[in-house]
Amino acid sequence: MCSKLKFANKIHSITAPNYFVSVFIFALALVSVLLAYDCKDALSMDLTQFEWKNRLLLLFAPDSNDPHFMLLQGEISAKKTEVEDRDLKVFEVLESGPSRMNETPIESQKANALRDHFAIPQNTFALILVGKDGGVKLKRDDQVYLAEVFERIDSMPMRRNEMRQKNQ
Repeated sequence: MCSKLKFANKIHSITAPNYFVSVFIFALALVSVLLAYDCKDALSMDLTQFEWKNRLLLLFAPDSNDPHFMLLQGEISAKKTEVEDRDLKVFEVLESGPSRMNETPIESQKANALRDHFAIPQNTFALILVGKDGGVKLKRDDQVYLAEVFERIDSMPMRRNEMRQKNQ
């Protein structure tokens, strides 16, 4: 009986440190993953600054000559009042050429981080509409007319409430 107890103590003394080493390695790996994630987010543009204030319309294109991009850009310029009325911030994220938010330039590093964040492949046109709550409301990679975007926004409960308040 005594030899069994000694054997159990011997096993315990061997496995206890191994357990703590395993927990330490796991915790270290978890911290490394979290730090890597935070570093990636530090490079991206902080879109949370717009939550509950603005809707975001992100236009991704290879360059400013993309036909889908050019059509939307023209519609946005022609309907600035309607864009502003819907609290839209327009991001033009280009692979080649300057990117911007409304008229403010966006550094290429931040533009690339936006493309990565929304998983937009290279050489692709894409439109993403983000609501005031921060959720993606529309994601398209084909021709989209501004009227479709406005219809989607105007169907949102928050927008309907805004329109009611403006009419009072």
